[in-house]
Amino acid sequence: MVILASLVIVPLITALLLLVFRSNRARAVLVIAAVVLLVALSLVLTVRYLPASSGFAVAQSGIVSYVMLGVDLLCCLYVLYRGIRASNYLAIFLAALQGILALVYEFGFSHNAAVSTDVYVDALSLIMTLIIAVIGGAICVYALGYMQSYQEHLEHEGSRLAVSGEPSRVAEALRLIRDRRHVFFALMFVFLAAMFALVFSNRLSWLLTAWEVTTVCSFALIGYDRTEESIRNSFRAVVVNLSGGLAFTLALIMLAGGGTPIFELDKLIEAGVDGALVLPLMLLAFAGITKAAQMPFQGWLLGAMVAPTPVSALLHSSTMVKAGVFLLIKLAPTFGWNVPGLFVLIVGALSFLGCTALAISQSNAKRALAYSTVANLGLIVCCAGVGTPEASWAAIFLLIFHAAAKALLFCCVGTAEHHLGSRNIERLDNIFVRMPWLASCMALGMMAMFIAPFGMLVSKWAALVSLIESGHLELLFVLAFGSALTFVIWAKWLGKVLAIGREDERISTRVSRTETVSLAFMAFLLIALTLAIPYVSELFVMPYLWETGQILQLPLWSTASDVLGYDNLMIVSVVFMVMLALLAVQILRRRPPSNDTVYLAGVGADSEERSYYNAFGELSDATQRNWYLDELFGEKILVRPATILLSAVIAVFFIFGIILELMLV
Repeated sequence: MVILASLVIVPLITALLLLVFRSNRARAVLVIAAVVLLVALSLVLTVRYLPASSGFAVAQSGIVSYVMLGVDLLCCLYVLYRGIRASNYLAIFLAALQGILALVYEFGFSHNAAVSTDVYVDALSLIMTLIIAVIGGAICVYALGYMQSYQEHLEHEGSRLAVSGEPSRVAEALRLIRDRRHVFFALMFVFLAAMFALVFSNRLSWLLTAWEVTTVCSFALIGYDRTEESIRNSFRAVVVNLSGGLAFTLALIMLAGGGTPIFELDKLIEAGVDGALVLPLMLLAFAGITKAAQMPFQGWLLGAMVAPTPVSALLHSSTMVKAGVFLLIKLAPTFGWNVPGLFVLIVGALSFLGCTALAISQSNAKRALAYSTVANLGLIVCCAGVGTPEASWAAIFLLIFHAAAKALLFCCVGTAEHHLGSRNIERLDNIFVRMPWLASCMALGMMAMFIAPFGMLVSKWAALVSLIESGHLELLFVLAFGSALTFVIWAKWLGKVLAIGREDERISTRVSRTETVSLAFMAFLLIALTLAIPYVSELFVMPYLWETGQILQLPLWSTASDVLGYDNLMIVSVVFMVMLALLAVQILRRRPPSNDTVYLAGVGADSEERSYYNAFGELSDATQRNWYLDELFGEKILVRPATILLSAVIAVFFIFGIILELMLV
């Protein structure tokens, strides 16, 4: 219990210290020390509680509940304050309503409620703990160097504007010059603390509070730059996530006001298996879908790309969106061939297909990664909706490998943007020569997303098997076609990264030490996870599935298999080891570079400059550009019909859910 409390308290104390000690040196010491401590605590917790789960009743839980309520109300007040200043009336209304409903729930239903288990630890929460501490911590360390360069860029822009002497420009210059990194890093660690609280909370009101804190942290971080665009996008994010929070709160009120009041997550899952909680489960699923930015709510996550890259990496890998899919995976035993299950499954499947197609048309690297994130989360949501142990196995592995790969990719894109001056994929020409170390990490992250034997492709194969075994044959087309589109996204981007043109100046030595170390660690983690696939399955995933089946008395879950089989997973690991050995041999050979003339489909004029005489005898320059298929998969083509379709699907399911709830009553 002390370790659990420490995982929440340590980042909170670190956040307070970061607000006080603002020098670069003090910040670096605090961040690195806190990350090391969090990783150590998460490892100790894992060793302590694997493979069995444990529940705890917190001493003085009534006082803790009041503290949690106070935190929830402070979050609402903060959004109210910001909403009033920005005249965003929808955010004001939602924040006020959320605060009122939180008070209604606490004093009208859950006050002095008998709760046997406030905090719960199982293998899934341990997986999330390691993701938050290790990957989230690595992103915080990466942010030290990145935000230093980011601040220098802002100060340069501010100095340039201040020279003009115009009052409006001077005000803008003062905003840019002001160093607010202490606030940035404090928010990052509050975010981590909220995520730790979320994955351990079994009391639903505590889970809701942690849920709302992640919403407010993302709101503040997205609007960090305080530009008009960042403020607008931050309010878009908070409106969508407050809508999910309201659905969450309404679900809790319905559960507490039922014939058998439910105040704990494990009790909710036990009761939900019987199919008697249709509407509360759908409301919780809606909350998870909005947090995971599934269509038609993907706009808030795409808008979050205006924030500094560490924010994007954190939101996409170890926090925010992972909170949504974590809740849905926890609720997976209650899904299946029922209304909530089909609701989750269809929204996830259509989001996977739609956002994978949309990612093809993106030349903005961060936007392409954002659409890819929504798509992969859609596949996780779809697996959770299937409701079988095999599908949950696939969902958990997708969650793990997506977190590792996307953290690496977002950080690589952020560093490339700083040094190349653009996040456009077409500006990555010759990056393998200019920044070989960064290009290698980026290529590794891309290969991990779509090439065997990396974990993402293994997990997708498991998802395919689980869909077949559960009888959802109609979704095979969605998964197969979506995976084919995924290949297009990463193959063309990987080709751009690995293409070698004329010799350019190497600039990788200019990357800060913390960025380099963090990228190296993330790359190593991705390789290590792929090698450890069979062990992760046996030590974490399978014990979670088996124990869930035993607790809920579900024979299918109690006898669950690891979908692909331990022997097959060992083959995957061995094949990957052979690949690494061959790569190491190739690197150690150190052959001298080749200076052969490049064939350019014409009479070469200057191989160094990539110029040639074409079929008309004219001098042309060779260029390489990806095909984005805007006419087929562009946002103007797909976003509007997809939004209408998914909105209609959600509306129809909720109408049907309300009817069923009334019939059950």
